[in-house]
Amino acid sequence: MPYVEFSYNPLSTIFINFPSVSRLQWHPFTVSSSSNLEPERLSVIMKKEGSWTQKLYRTLSEHATLDGLDVSVEGPYSPISENFLRYESVVMISGGSGITPFISIIREFIHRSNSLNIPTPNLLLICAFKNSMDLTMLDLLLPVSGNVSDLSRLNLKIEAYITREKEAPISDEQTMIRTICFKPKPSHMPISPVLGPNSWLCLAIIISTSFVAFLILIGILQRFYIYPIDKNTGHIYSRSSMAVLYLLVMCTCIVVACSVLFLKTKRENMKGAKQINSLDLPTPMTSPSSWYHCTGKEVESLPQESLVKATNMHYGRRPDLKMILLAIDDENVGVMASGPAGLRHQTAAICSSGLADNLHYESISFNW
Repeated sequence: MPYVEFSYNPLSTIFINFPSVSRLQWHPFTVSSSSNLEPERLSVIMKKEGSWTQKLYRTLSEHATLDGLDVSVEGPYSPISENFLRYESVVMISGGSGITPFISIIREFIHRSNSLNIPTPNLLLICAFKNSMDLTMLDLLLPVSGNVSDLSRLNLKIEAYITREKEAPISDEQTMIRTICFKPKPSHMPISPVLGPNSWLCLAIIISTSFVAFLILIGILQRFYIYPIDKNTGHIYSRSSMAVLYLLVMCTCIVVACSVLFLKTKRENMKGAKQINSLDLPTPMTSPSSWYHCTGKEVESLPQESLVKATNMHYGRRPDLKMILLAIDDENVGVMASGPAGLRHQTAAICSSGLADNLHYESISFNW
């Protein structure tokens, strides 16, 4: 649970450590939530692939004997820019769990459309999955709260491709989502900035106060320590010793200023931690995959219905990215890709080929 005034941007990255899984391993994840839409939550998506996530899955599977799970978080680190907000249309292309960064973008547009009444661009989500079970990831487009998650006001279109299945599975069984909620402890702390919500102001205070304190202490040392030595002994105080003394005073001033602000912020966060004890998390009752497999059944809510209507299913093939992108007529189109390196390179090559002047590729990866 983040601090009340804690905010971050879409496409932000956090580093997570689970001491019960590994005390030394920190793994980066893209934030899938929106601080504007759900200010009390920060969520990420993890896929059970490597040894670290498999061990985490086994740990959570033993929830009957598990009374809690300690988590350490570093970040979030915001992206360099949010250029996707300035386009007339936004095309998001993902493969597998690469859909994660686009979930935060779509949730941000949900907030802008429903809460701020700001016109949003045309959104096209092209996602490829290996099998139908991975379609449950589309459920994450909808926040857990569901109170402002109406997709009907968004011009959103989803093209979902299932590459390893020729047709939709015929089954009346619904795969249930299992939600594990641990009872909050009084010792739990909300996720919050180390220097508080106004980090830049705190940094300015640290710099200014430490500089003033440095000047005052240097003046005191010069008058009552260095000057008497020069006057009484007739020898000039060692320049190297003076440099070391100045450096020591400067570091002391910075450490003291940082410690005061840190302790002040920590005291305020302790008050916010009391909110965790009253946190009430809803539990999903059905699997989102049933929205696509059992379309003949009644849809329970308007957000789910909007999501189903916006989704087109394609089985047994991959998306023809070149054909799809070149067929877009809007004048200013932002294109983003997330997933395997081959998918990102193919998308970037199409946008930079010169076949269409309206396509603008936006890299959201550290290694293009």
